[in-house]
Amino acid sequence: MKIKPLSDKIVLKLKDPQEKTSGGIYLPESSREETHIAEVIAVGEGRFSESGQLIKPSVKKGQIVLIKGQWAGDNVNVEGEEYKIVSDSDILAVLEGDK
Repeated sequence: MKIKPLSDKIVLKLKDPQEKTSGGIYLPESSREETHIAEVIAVGEGRFSESGQLIKPSVKKGQIVLIKGQWAGDNVNVEGEEYKIVSDSDILAVLEGDK
């Protein structure tokens, strides 16, 4: 099944939370925070302004993005896969370059 977001909605696949700190300390599963880094899976066509102009989302499929906190958007499960659907305004930045 394919997810096709409407309006300015964006479907994301969250990256796995970090298993260890930058100092090399492994974190138990209970203390791992939800990640704010995700891959863009699908993008809606955009929303219309009050004047009727189409405003397209600022990201493209395949980009890695940084989103607002864990409360941004809605978590959904489609055919056993977990996704997060957010508005374009919930995306803070596009991550570029090597990890």
